[in-house]
Amino acid sequence: MSPSRHHSVDPETLVLLEITLNETWKAVRSNGTFDAVSTRTAIADLSMQFVSAGQRDPQRLKALVLAALPTYA
Repeated sequence: MSPSRHHSVDPETLVLLEITLNETWKAVRSNGTFDAVSTRTAIADLSMQFVSAGQRDPQRLKALVLAALPTYA
């Protein structure tokens, strides 16, 4: 992992990221074929970006991540 990808998050944010990753993964998984590792990595990276920008609503995070995934849109 590159140094720029290391983030320190509080426990509440960690739970939010976990919820977003799991819920988004469920939606993506039911939508076809893809590379699981790179897709989960993209979901995690996008989730972190949106959380870092201040988004805290899990459903909104999921929607933002899904819209940003090139293979899902």
